[in-house]
Amino acid sequence: MERDGAARGNIEASVERQVQMKFCFPLYFQTVLPDDYRNNATFRSLLGSLRALGFSGVELNMSDPRQLKARDVRDFLGTFDLELSMLATGLTAKRLELSLSHPDESVRRRSIEICREMIDWVSGSTTGIIVGFLKGGVARDAEEARKRFSQSLAQIIPYAEPRSVGVLIEATNRYESSVANTIEETAHLLREYGTGSAQVLPDTFHMNIEEAHMFESLRMHHHRFRSIHLSDNNRCFPGLGAIDFSGIIGFLKQIDYRGRLAIEGNVKNDVEAELSSSLKYLAPLLEE
Repeated sequence: MERDGAARGNIEASVERQVQMKFCFPLYFQTVLPDDYRNNATFRSLLGSLRALGFSGVELNMSDPRQLKARDVRDFLGTFDLELSMLATGLTAKRLELSLSHPDESVRRRSIEICREMIDWVSGSTTGIIVGFLKGGVARDAEEARKRFSQSLAQIIPYAEPRSVGVLIEATNRYESSVANTIEETAHLLREYGTGSAQVLPDTFHMNIEEAHMFESLRMHHHRFRSIHLSDNNRCFPGLGAIDFSGIIGFLKQIDYRGRLAIEGNVKNDVEAELSSSLKYLAPLLEE
């Protein structure tokens, strides 16, 4: 118990040092909203640490957002001076077995319907929805999966546009999906849509696998993205693996990127301690 208390004290001291830091890009964190989020002590502690560390808000995964009121969630986050940046749909897609590229038309139709409901859930704010796992997994025929996904997008993006909701298609690696693996492929899928709702979401973990020229891909398609996921090569938080984030952040400054950054990753032991460690590495890189 004494050791745990000392560790927590170190985290709090680190928080106090970093709270004075102002970042050149708004910083967000992706996490899961517990069903009992209002009374969940662990979740409340995390939100307190996020705000103290200088985060602007969170991207939230939920079992099923349709079971919650968006205003209640936003109001709760507001008590920590945090905003809901994005609705991450991965957990919902897994729990409800959704896929926008599934060979079964009834599965796709249901996935489109629920995706529209999630768009309605976030409409009326600057929040968008992230389409990652929701794209669908690895398919036997990748080309057909891409065609099915494009057909699904044709029923989703025009629905999102008048509601001013961003649909962020995440470029994920080939081992997770047959659809939209590189930034170029993702941008190509969105070519017929304007850049308002139809957006690309780059993720450094996936880019490290798929991109031959990471910076060139970002440069060519920077008009298509307003948010970037930061995750290390081992899927841990930035600075806990081998990716050179100093080069990436320096490049974003060079191209005058004006969007958000969001930390995403797996937790080995303690989310707050690992997040604090990541911020020690990132904070000097993110100085204004």
